[in-house]
Amino acid sequence: MRKLLRNWSEKTGQYERLLRLYFKWSLFIKRLETRVLIPVLSASGLMRKVYFALFSDVFSSEMKLYILGRQAYLKRSLFQQGNPSHLRRNIHRLEKGLMAENRKAFFGADYLLETVHQFAYSVEELQQCTLNDWAFDVLEQYFQCSPEVPLVTQAQGIFSAVNYLKLLPAVYRGPFVKSPTDQELYARFQQLAQSRKSVRSFVPGSVPSADVLKRAVALAALAPSSCNRQPFRFVVLTEAPLVGDVARLAGGARSFAEGIPALAVVLGSTAVSPSPGDRHLMYIDGSLAAMSFMLALESQGCGSCPINWPDHQKADRALRKHLTMKEYERPVMLIAMGMAKDNSMVACSVRKEVEELLEIL
Repeated sequence: MRKLLRNWSEKTGQYERLLRLYFKWSLFIKRLETRVLIPVLSASGLMRKVYFALFSDVFSSEMKLYILGRQAYLKRSLFQQGNPSHLRRNIHRLEKGLMAENRKAFFGADYLLETVHQFAYSVEELQQCTLNDWAFDVLEQYFQCSPEVPLVTQAQGIFSAVNYLKLLPAVYRGPFVKSPTDQELYARFQQLAQSRKSVRSFVPGSVPSADVLKRAVALAALAPSSCNRQPFRFVVLTEAPLVGDVARLAGGARSFAEGIPALAVVLGSTAVSPSPGDRHLMYIDGSLAAMSFMLALESQGCGSCPINWPDHQKADRALRKHLTMKEYERPVMLIAMGMAKDNSMVACSVRKEVEELLEIL
C-alpha cells in the first residue's frame, strides 16, 4: 500500500506535499502520546491493563511464552519426572549454603525432600552424567555436615537408596577453594576484548569447524547463570540458503546476510522456572553466554557479529518454519560467524567513556 501511494504521489507531483503532511501527523501523534497517553498509562495500573488488552498485543508473545514454559516446567516437576532445571537450581542453593562463611547448622528444609526426589528421577532418566555427579557430591557433603533431625534422616534414606555410581569417580564436583588470580590475566583479557570486532565481511565458505564450535560452546557454558539453570542452547546453521534466509529475518543483517558462512541461533527457554519474575532469565543468561561464545571464537581466529533479534511475532513464526524449536523457546540473538576478509572494514563504534557508565556510591 505504501509503495502504491508513493508511486501515485510521485506521478501526480504530490509526493513532497504528502511527505510534509505525514511528518506533521507523526509529530502530532508523538506529542499526543507524550503529553496524554503515557502520563495516563504510567499513573494507572488499570488503564495499562485495558490499553494492552484492547489496543496493543506487543506483550502477547511474551505472555504466551511464559505460560507455555511454566506448563512444561510444572509437568515435569509434578508428575514424577526428572526436571534438570529444578535439580540444578536446588543443588545450587544447597551448594551456596555449604559455602556460606557463617553456615547454619541446618538449612534447606523447605526444598530438601523435593531435591532428593529430583535426584532419584534424574538418575533413573539420565543415568550417569555430570549433572548427577555434581548433585551426588553436593548432597553427600550436605548430609555429612547436617544434624540428625527427622527430615534429614528421611531425605538421606531416599538419597542412599539411589545407589548412584559416578561417571567420573575421581572428580569431586562440590564447592572448592578458588585459586589466586594471575596478575597478567587482565592484560591478556584486555587484548582479547579489544581485538574482537563485529565482522560483516567474511571469506566465502569459511565455516568454523565442529572443534572450534565445541570449544566455544564449552567456554560459553562457563558464563554466569542464575542458579546454574542455563536456559539457552546454540543452534548452528551452515547451509548457505538457510543461513541467508534466517539472517534476513533480523532486519539489521539484510545488507550482509548473503555473505555469512555460518549462523548461530541462540535459543532461550522459559521452561526453567514457574515464576513470572524469572521470565527474562533466558535473555540475561543467554546474552552472558553469547559474549563468552564470541570471545572464544575470536581467540581461535574466527570472526563474529551479534545480530539483534526483533520482538516481532511474524519473525518468530517465520523462524519456526526453518528450525525445530520447543513451543516455549524463542531466539535471544543471532551470531554471524566466519573468517574475516583481509583488509575488510569494521565499524569504529566509539564507546561511551568510563565516567558515563560507572557510578560508585
